[in-house]
Amino acid sequence: MSQTNAVASINSLLLQLPEQLQVEALHYVEYLASRRVGVAAQIGNHTASPKRNGFGILKGKVTITDDFDEPLEEFADYQ
Repeated sequence: MSQTNAVASINSLLLQLPEQLQVEALHYVEYLASRRVGVAAQIGNHTASPKRNGFGILKGKVTITDDFDEPLEEFADYQ
């Protein structure tokens, strides 16, 4: 389907919808356009680091003290 045919199909379908759904469709198209701009900006930005997910993502950012396993003073009465 060419771009001209797609736009014509969208327009004809859009005109068949009630006004409230037309507004909803407009908001969705605006959302898609904003996502495209955001993605284009990320692609053009070479300084951005790739997104990491999963194990090891916090490596070096979280530390545990040496006395982690020691009993807490607050619970001395219960031991």
